[in-house]
Amino acid sequence: MKSLLKIVLLLLVATTFLACPSDDNGPQVTPARPYEEVYLEDLPKIEEFLQTHYVTIDSDYNTEFFEIPEGGTQTAIWDMPELIRNYEVTFHDITYKLYYLNLREGIGESPTRVDSSFVSYKGNLISDVSITFDESITPVWFPLEDVVRGWGEIIPKFKTGTNVVNSDGTITFNDYGAGVMFLPSGLGYFNTATGNIPSYSPLIFNFKLYNLRYRDHDRDEILSKYEYRAEDDNFNLEADDTDGDDIPDYLDGDDDGDGRLTKYEIEISSGVYYDFVNIPTCSGGGNGKKKHLDPFCRF
Repeated sequence: MKSLLKIVLLLLVATTFLACPSDDNGPQVTPARPYEEVYLEDLPKIEEFLQTHYVTIDSDYNTEFFEIPEGGTQTAIWDMPELIRNYEVTFHDITYKLYYLNLREGIGESPTRVDSSFVSYKGNLISDVSITFDESITPVWFPLEDVVRGWGEIIPKFKTGTNVVNSDGTITFNDYGAGVMFLPSGLGYFNTATGNIPSYSPLIFNFKLYNLRYRDHDRDEILSKYEYRAEDDNFNLEADDTDGDDIPDYLDGDDDGDGRLTKYEIEISSGVYYDFVNIPTCSGGGNGKKKHLDPFCRF
């Protein structure tokens, strides 16, 4: 069973060797079409699916999708406001409309797009929902910026739950977030075909979010979630870059470019650091920025 992360790594390899003959057993990349052109094809496919299919949900939040037969009385997903959600995100210089089902929000904390999530999942094709192209019943860890873009958009809208370690060493998860995302191909694998996934395929992922890890990419003692511009939805393109060195703060060990590592600027005593919200601003008059972001601040 392949994992979602393995697929993404294979895509990177395929992208690197576009000029080489394709391997029938690996990812195959077709010529790229304009993102907007493909999205204008994908969106009607997703909306038609939602209007013509119903969903069954078991006690563990596993889902199955079925086409409503002619004359059928089942309620279409489109007509289930208690479950279906949508919002817009700008990427590739176009505005994507994303649909997802909120089966259960969860009660814990939400990851950001630069954190890791502990999830189980199942992936199906919208064009043929009977095809499961990837699945992991056992939860696995995924750094959200390393998998398909749509995951980094939808997973942070859910929360983790609680867990109990049983006497036999197994773990029981409760009250976790569970949902389904419907991804246009521009936020999935786009022009790359791999396994049972054809190029330009809108995708369905059922998922359960059990746990998370907040990450500190540059090990500067400030969590990455505080160091990128979350509100612009483009952390990997336009993240905060305080010193303008083209290295975003969450990857930069010296955020203000003053020659002193950030972790030493926020150190209270040896090995003890300020929490992000408590990092003081420059006491010397400065510009009101936290002291590790002001190159003229000296302590």
